[in-house]
Amino acid sequence: MTTTRAIPRVVPEGSVPLLAVEGTAYQCGHRYGQLVLQKYPGYRRYLDQVPPWRSLPAEVRRLFEQRAPYVLDIYRGLDDATAAVTSIPASACSSPADKSGGCTSFGVAGSVTLDGQPISGQTKDTVVESAALYIVLRMRIQGGPTILVLAYPGEVLGYGLWSTGMSIFRNSLWIREGEMKGLTMEQWGPLALACKTVDEAAELALRHGISTVGNFLISDASGQSVNVESNAGGVSIVPARDGIATHANDPVGERTQPLAYHPVPLNLEDSRYRMTRLWELLDGERGRLTAQRAMMCFADHSHYPLGICRHIDGVDIGCTTAAVVVEPTRGLLHVTRSNPCANWPVTYTL
Repeated sequence: MTTTRAIPRVVPEGSVPLLAVEGTAYQCGHRYGQLVLQKYPGYRRYLDQVPPWRSLPAEVRRLFEQRAPYVLDIYRGLDDATAAVTSIPASACSSPADKSGGCTSFGVAGSVTLDGQPISGQTKDTVVESAALYIVLRMRIQGGPTILVLAYPGEVLGYGLWSTGMSIFRNSLWIREGEMKGLTMEQWGPLALACKTVDEAAELALRHGISTVGNFLISDASGQSVNVESNAGGVSIVPARDGIATHANDPVGERTQPLAYHPVPLNLEDSRYRMTRLWELLDGERGRLTAQRAMMCFADHSHYPLGICRHIDGVDIGCTTAAVVVEPTRGLLHVTRSNPCANWPVTYTL
């Protein structure tokens, strides 16, 4: 008789809490700041990044005034809500930045899915403590879009969709360091989500540059997806293949790939495996892919305890602490707290 070893649940069952605000952009930012201070006292990782938004370089400010002025008002409200309590010390629960985290993302066109609508998503591989910090932020802005993203308290960009039909997911890139110039991730991300197409967002990245190392898998309402990689080599646009875009943590673009590096070779090998394996799983569901089947792809254990559904906390990557699948044209965001193989997803709506 063959005995199958049990796969442990790393994080107890539960759901990611929703923080919902609505009103003018300023009111949304102000109320969001109040909720973060109330529910996550001392957690300042993202709140401390807010004040510089009041003194953006003139060129960056003009971009937002032309393309997404409500973003400036969101951060003005956030800053006003938190300015009076800057003396509160950082909490011991503040998680480290996800610079070395894993994560595997995808975007598929409607031609791949059962219902003809695009689907996109991502796993989050981080330190296990992150699972208790995640929130779902829903921000309904008068005169602007609705934002629906998985985020950390105080974060606005997050991982998910806007009512513009655009979605964004992000991966760390394991690379050799170098000097970079351009828009920060937190600046380019909202500008990209305010666009109508991925081509427009990609052109914005190529024209202005991105000064943050990472990959950004963006998708639009038409179902087109591309990866936008950035490192000291520049910006590389990596298109989808046969309607499916996937990415992990190894740069593959012409300008960015030469800087690929990780001190632990196993991690680079696993990243390449995750990117290829997820593409194969999604391609295997061609014509019948649904959000449910996409979440099942995220539960793949073919490289256990590494691979897509990661069950090992260490080796500089962390374990899978969340999985997100979005249906942008339907305004739906599905999230599991921790591994998708062990915890049930909860659906949030625009």
